[in-house]
Amino acid sequence: MEDVQNIKTSELRYRRLFEAAQDGILLLDAETGMITDVNPFLIDMLGYTREEFLEMKLWEVGAFKDVEASQEAFEALQKNEYIRYEDLPLRGKDGQLVEVEFVSNVYLVGGEKVIQCNIRDITERVQAQNALLKSEALLREQSVRDHLTGVFNRRYMEETLDRELLRASRKGLPLGIIMLDVDNFKRFNDVYGHTAGDAVLRELGNLLLGHVRGEDIASRYGGDEFIIVLPDASPQVTIERAERLCEHARHLNIQFDGHALETVTLSLGVAFFPEDGIKSKTLLKAVDVALYRAKNEGRDRVVAAS
Repeated sequence: MEDVQNIKTSELRYRRLFEAAQDGILLLDAETGMITDVNPFLIDMLGYTREEFLEMKLWEVGAFKDVEASQEAFEALQKNEYIRYEDLPLRGKDGQLVEVEFVSNVYLVGGEKVIQCNIRDITERVQAQNALLKSEALLREQSVRDHLTGVFNRRYMEETLDRELLRASRKGLPLGIIMLDVDNFKRFNDVYGHTAGDAVLRELGNLLLGHVRGEDIASRYGGDEFIIVLPDASPQVTIERAERLCEHARHLNIQFDGHALETVTLSLGVAFFPEDGIKSKTLLKAVDVALYRAKNEGRDRVVAAS
């Protein structure tokens, strides 16, 4: 009689803990996956009534990718005495996903196997982690971008050029490089002020970003000089791209202080791997010399190093 009373006391204590728990708790039939009991916390979390829960199986509230994944997950619950998921959101009655930490234990009740799932809402934790990741990604992006023009900075270009040259050498691929600057840029600063010069550089950055492929690296090399690295681009393709940029620049309509600035023209030098060098230092020297020649030959043109 005392043992029976102890059992009843133990069951009552468990029931009180079950009802008052500040985590969600599901009890499952280990053979079918049917939900056999649910505590108030989980009812509030997901919005289903107790009666609705008791007509469902676990995978009807778990956001499994597909039926096969749900079956595999349930088989894992059946086979393991303890299992934990941190990437299995549950779906609320309103269709919203709730990020949860999901821990299951298997035990015997009256000779029958029962699966108990303890479910903790970690939405705020996940949101905080995601916000941190976005912030870190933004800081990384800012560290490799030129703040004025939006293109990559010199350091990033030099690091990437070295990697691309190694890849091109290993795979026997071509690579093109374009160096350009604004003709008579000093005049914009002298006549209109440095703020106008910044406006010209911003527009040029926008032009480059709008006319490069996803794999190209457009960067500000310094002052009004820009470099574009073109992986897998033949000499012909590189020259064509440079000539298009030269043409597009002439049609820029740059507004400053309510007035249109004078026409912008570019001088561009191009060089190629491996024709003009196999090392970044050699290629950068070659393309710099080509740009210098473009200036000396009258500006507003493209000159190839080769």
